[in-house]
Amino acid sequence: MTSIPARRSRWARLLLLMVGLLVGAGLGGTAAFYWLFLRDLPDPHSVAEYRPPLATTVLDRQGRMIGEFYTERRRLVPFEEVPKHVIDAFVSAEDSSFFEHQGIDFPSIARAAWRNFIAGGKVEGASTITQQMVKGLLLSPERTYTRKIREMILARRIEQRFTKQEILYLYLNQIYFGHGAYGIGEAARTYFSKPVSELTLSEGAQLAGLPKAPSRYSPFANPKLAERRRRYVLDRMLDEGAIDAATHDQAIAEPPVLVDGSNPDDFATAAYFVEEVRRYLFRELGGQAVLEGGLTVETTLDLDLQRAAVAAMHEGLESLDHRNGYRGPLRRAPAGELEAEIGRVAAENGLAHPETGEDAPVTAEEEAVLGEEPSEGEVVASPEPADVLAAALEAGSLLGVVTAVDAEAGTAQVALAPDLRGVVSLADSKWARPMDPGSYPYEVDRIGRIFSVGDVARFEIEAPAPEGEDEKAAAESTDAPPPLHLVLFQEPKAEGALLSLDIASGDILAMVGGYDFQRSQFNRATQARRQPGSAFKPFVYGTALTLQSDTGQPRYTPASIVHDRPKVYTDRSTGFIWKPKNYEREFYGPITLRKALAKSVNNAAIQLSDEVGIGNVIAFARRLGVRSPLEPSLATALGTNGISLLELTRSYAVFPNGGRRVQPRFLSRVLDPNGNAMIENVPLGDPIEEEMTEEPALPNGPRDAFAPSDEDGGTDQETASNEPEEPAADSDRLMTPEQAYLITDMLRAVVLEGTGSRARVLGRPLGGKTGTTNDQADAWFVGFSPEIATGVWVGFDEVRYLGKGETGARAALPVWIDFMRAALDGKPVRDFAVPDSNGLVWARIDRETGLLASPDSRSTIFQPFIAGSEPTRTAAAARETDRARQNLREDSFANDAALRLQMDPF
Repeated sequence: MTSIPARRSRWARLLLLMVGLLVGAGLGGTAAFYWLFLRDLPDPHSVAEYRPPLATTVLDRQGRMIGEFYTERRRLVPFEEVPKHVIDAFVSAEDSSFFEHQGIDFPSIARAAWRNFIAGGKVEGASTITQQMVKGLLLSPERTYTRKIREMILARRIEQRFTKQEILYLYLNQIYFGHGAYGIGEAARTYFSKPVSELTLSEGAQLAGLPKAPSRYSPFANPKLAERRRRYVLDRMLDEGAIDAATHDQAIAEPPVLVDGSNPDDFATAAYFVEEVRRYLFRELGGQAVLEGGLTVETTLDLDLQRAAVAAMHEGLESLDHRNGYRGPLRRAPAGELEAEIGRVAAENGLAHPETGEDAPVTAEEEAVLGEEPSEGEVVASPEPADVLAAALEAGSLLGVVTAVDAEAGTAQVALAPDLRGVVSLADSKWARPMDPGSYPYEVDRIGRIFSVGDVARFEIEAPAPEGEDEKAAAESTDAPPPLHLVLFQEPKAEGALLSLDIASGDILAMVGGYDFQRSQFNRATQARRQPGSAFKPFVYGTALTLQSDTGQPRYTPASIVHDRPKVYTDRSTGFIWKPKNYEREFYGPITLRKALAKSVNNAAIQLSDEVGIGNVIAFARRLGVRSPLEPSLATALGTNGISLLELTRSYAVFPNGGRRVQPRFLSRVLDPNGNAMIENVPLGDPIEEEMTEEPALPNGPRDAFAPSDEDGGTDQETASNEPEEPAADSDRLMTPEQAYLITDMLRAVVLEGTGSRARVLGRPLGGKTGTTNDQADAWFVGFSPEIATGVWVGFDEVRYLGKGETGARAALPVWIDFMRAALDGKPVRDFAVPDSNGLVWARIDRETGLLASPDSRSTIFQPFIAGSEPTRTAAAARETDRARQNLREDSFANDAALRLQMDPF
């Protein structure tokens, strides 16, 4: 028989074993719990150092946004700036007991669990605002029970560490609202284009309805579901006592007006300029600082002028494309597939859903989010015809299918979507001759020569079609929008570039690097080097005007004579024979520098370059801002070396700037989130003065590559070695104000009486120069008013013929005119400033001889000269001298003939 002490000992051991097992299980459970949920749990105190990724904003000179750089598009908003009714909307919609619970709402969890069990799936969640903040800020978005428990633990700790206001601040600035908008500050701008402090109750309710399903309930993507969600939020606010019935009803009756604040059009307009900004900032500050640092970048761009520049470039390139002809339809629908093709075109235009034209049914879970009971089989309706029309009117060019051609009426019917039709007329399509750049354009006289049934082409919407123009299409459906007036559109293949700067400050006002940034990101304003043709000639004439003779007087004046005559040049090293020709294939003979530049006479520029020395010409171009390689040959005078538009434009700006250097600037300041300046006054391109010291010496001799042949007779080279006058005191003073004024006046003559005469339509003092390469692959116009310098280039990326007669005056100058018309609109008419000194004198001269005008001079002009260099002889006296010399030559010839006759009478 077992003793009582033995039995007690056995039970004690068993009890101890059980306690040990329980303790071990507890410790194991604790360890497992720690391992699963607490081991690497984020420190909630790190939330105090909340530094989310912030978008860097790029602003124009007036503070308007033109671009953004970001990984998450967000802007922080202090809690104090969020209106109370907006806070009430979020609390009512997302967590009505937010101010009562301690991070976890256990009654809501139980209620949601029961509803999910009854529904057989998840139809309701129970996350508090604190939990949502934790999930977005400290945890991953994965849907697991482990993550949910970790979230609840952190939510409790966050509630113990932070106030409710601090939690709301973190939540409102962290959550995602759709369309790339993180945080309420960015959401207010994206949907309503306003700051958070100005949000109305109705707008706040709209935003409060988004975090549950931002894509599904976006008012942009699905306005009907978004409206139902907004009403649900307002109903919840009424139920929670956040608003009274009258306020509720008023807000229900006033749906918010959406204003897309993402600036997609302005961003596209300024894309080439903003890309220059991005490249610079990435190089200087690094990608992370730019994408997440919340910087404010203040630039020099003027958004209004940028819009004008893009519009001018588009109009110019599209007009050039029209002059070359129509490339034909993009494709043609096979016979019997017209309706199917219309459906495909509608989908490509974004005017219908590609598959069914309807949204998917509203699920039970989504109905729960809306706060309503599920409605069996309910779907969101297809877009109404009026909505389709509105979307089409907001679009640019759209694809269309030609469904009928009426030769008698001269019209073609076009379908943009099944319920959206339009009419294109012969009057708007006469330009569409078969593509032939080698011939001059002509108008097509029959609509059938342009369109055939089944053609798929691009069209732009002008307006609803005039009455009677498409009665058949209008009668097809009384519910369909009226037929539209369409215009045939063809995207140009040619590219172009425009750069405009403020002369006084050097600020870049507008920059266009191509037809479309989405098509090509290559910036032709700053990165391309193309032959400038005659646009290089001002450097030749500027060199001549800055040369001085041994007496200290200018070696050349605008009235100096050069000879436009055939010349043959031979390359001494290769034996290559070069005979330059003028564009018009005619020779003017003796001609003044002023007229030679105005008429863009090639042979005159070659002769002048030969006389002054090509090395001096290159040195002068370098001094003004040309950094591209320049060959020391006479062909350089005709612009045979590639130069960027930036180089030419900043160099030309020196002339109206009184001879002072113009350093283009594109960044004013870069500010950190606290408003401290990090970078200021950044030039576009490398600073000119730094590159000047690195430029190697170039020969002044004009015959190192090409030399006049013996039949030309040669030229006097004594003066060619004279260096251009070097202003000494001011490093930014590149020439005297008087010299700069003379060159400006000569370039003004290009507009008044030369190849740039089309610009006279602006009715202002202007100067500039056209440029066209021999093969008409590049067309230029670079010019200026007293305030603004602008350069335009047009051409293909590959060296290719632009088209018959497509010179700088025809292809580039119209773009320049359209832009400058907008740039100068509203500005007072100003003339170029005359230097404030006695260094200039004016004289009336004979246009042909460059001498003082006589009573019998047929054409005269009032011409400025540097004092002491003005002509002293009159044109009449010169003509008398010429006649006397001619008579002397004739008498000498007669005397010689008589003497020979006496010596040899037979």
